[in-house]
Amino acid sequence: MRQLLRIACGMLFLYTSLNSICYAQQNYPNHPIKVIVPFPAGGVTDMGARIIMEKMGDYLGQPMLIDNRPGAGTKLGTMVAMKSPKDGYTLYLNNNSYSILPAVDPDPGYNAETDLAPIGLSAFYGMAMIVNSNVSWNNMSEMIEFAKKNPGKLTYGSAGIGSGTHFLGEHLMILTGTKMLHVPYKSTSLASQEVAAGRIDFAFEGAVKPFVDGGRVKIIAVTDTQRDPRYPQVPTVGESGFTEFTFSSWLAVFAPAGTPDPIIQKLNQALNFANNDPSVKKKLADMGLNAFTGTPDMLAKQISKDLLQYKKIATAANIKIN
Repeated sequence: MRQLLRIACGMLFLYTSLNSICYAQQNYPNHPIKVIVPFPAGGVTDMGARIIMEKMGDYLGQPMLIDNRPGAGTKLGTMVAMKSPKDGYTLYLNNNSYSILPAVDPDPGYNAETDLAPIGLSAFYGMAMIVNSNVSWNNMSEMIEFAKKNPGKLTYGSAGIGSGTHFLGEHLMILTGTKMLHVPYKSTSLASQEVAAGRIDFAFEGAVKPFVDGGRVKIIAVTDTQRDPRYPQVPTVGESGFTEFTFSSWLAVFAPAGTPDPIIQKLNQALNFANNDPSVKKKLADMGLNAFTGTPDMLAKQISKDLLQYKKIATAANIKIN
C-alpha cells in the first residue's frame, strides 16, 4: 500500500511539474528578457543588438534589456550566457567572433556547436578598413607597400585578442607577408576612435559611418565581396588586388543549451519579425548591415561551416592565442 502511495505521489508530482512547465512555456514571456552582448556599448554588434531587440520586444510584449559583458575576447559574456537559466529569459547576441575564437584559442571555454542553442542569424555585413584622414595612403595597395618597406611600424586596432578584427589583422599580415603591431581594445568603436585621433594607423570597423561623416577617417577598402552602397567609390579588398582577404561578418542570437524548443521557436519568430520590419532594415542598412531571416538550423550550419573555415585559416597563418 505504501509503495502504491509513493508511486501515486510521484506521478502526481510529475504531472504537476509537467503542467507547470507547459504553463510557463505557453505564457512565455511574462517578464523582461536580458540579452547578453559580449562587447561594450557603441560598437556595431551592440548597436545592431539594440535595434533588433527593440523590435523583438514589440513582438513578444516584453522589454529586451541589453547587458554588455565585454572581456577576455568575448569569453566572459559567452560563459555568463551558457551558464544562465534555460528558461528563455537570458539570450546572447554575438558576431562571428563566436566561431573565430575556438579556431585561435586552445581553451576558448565553450563548445560553439553545443553550449548555446541557435535562435537565428540576424544580419550580415562587411568590414571597412579605415585609416586616419591625414595619412598619405589612398588605397590598400599603398598601405601594404608602406608596411612592407617599414616592418613593425604600422599599428592596427581590434576589438580584443581573439576577436574577429584581430583575426582579420593577423590574416592580412600572413597573406601580404607584412609585420604590423596589434593593439587590442574592448571594441571596434574604441579602436576606430584611436584611428580618428591618429594614435594607431588602421582598424576594421562595421559601424564606420559616424567616423567617416565626421571627416576624421577615410575608408580605403571594404572586406565584403560587394561595394558598400553608402560608399560606392570605395573598392572591395578583392578589387584592390587581395582576393583571398574577403570577409563577411554576421550577427546572431542564441539561448543557453537546453532551452525548451517551443521557446526557441517563439524567439525565432520574434527575430524574423524584427528583421522583416522596414524600419529595422533601414536602421541596419544605415550601419552597413543587411538584415537576414532564417531558422535555428541555418545558424547551426553557419557555425559548423565557420569553425572549419576559420580553423583552416588559423592553422595556415599560425594564428593562436597563448
